[in-house]
Amino acid sequence: MRTLTLSDLKLGIGDLLSRRVETVRATRCGAIYEPLLRASLDAIHALPAVTFGSRPLSDQLSETDVVHDGFGNAVWYLTEAYLRLPTATKKQRAAAQRIREVFVPSLASLQASYADEAQAAIDHRPKLDELRADLELFPVAGATLAAWVDGQLKAGVKLDALLRARADAAPGSRKEAATLRSKAIGQLQRFRDALADERDVNPKLDADLEARLFGYIDQLAAMRDRGGSPDEEDAPVDPPNPPTG
Repeated sequence: MRTLTLSDLKLGIGDLLSRRVETVRATRCGAIYEPLLRASLDAIHALPAVTFGSRPLSDQLSETDVVHDGFGNAVWYLTEAYLRLPTATKKQRAAAQRIREVFVPSLASLQASYADEAQAAIDHRPKLDELRADLELFPVAGATLAAWVDGQLKAGVKLDALLRARADAAPGSRKEAATLRSKAIGQLQRFRDALADERDVNPKLDADLEARLFGYIDQLAAMRDRGGSPDEEDAPVDPPNPPTG
């Protein structure tokens, strides 16, 4: 359960306290943990939407920047090739120069800040149609150079959206989210441990009770373990009472 994200907890605790709530109430420890988990779920629901997610905004920014710079490098080197190519026509060279001056004036421009790259993409977006005739002079795999420039610009615009999302997730919200996530995971683990203790003293409880209660949560955790990339506030934490078995 250590890798569960806030989104996972919304789903898992929500399921536990709705579809499985009668099973929870059939146990003595459920009388303690139902109100605790319900309070945590309510608090998680009250968090700003931007605090949820499977991956940190910093990772998404980095990955988007790689896409932006990858397309930009490809555009720069292709235009460089045509500018150096002895058999290139004057029309091709002139078009290559115009494309470069607008979209990738230098390789150094691809080392600019996320904000500068985002602003450049927004500013240059209208130029895509203006220079489309130039871009379509250069075929690339399955398309023309217009597709590469479009990819670069879309990545730049996405950088802007991610930067806005990061700004919306104020430090206070991120800290609160981290605290709530740790608290909810701890409550779930303690409930599970208490349930195991209750089964030890009450053999009338079904042997599959734990699986029935925590099956969906375990599924979410397993999926996260296989491919999850927890958010900053979703970084793995040690439950206050780790499992002993």
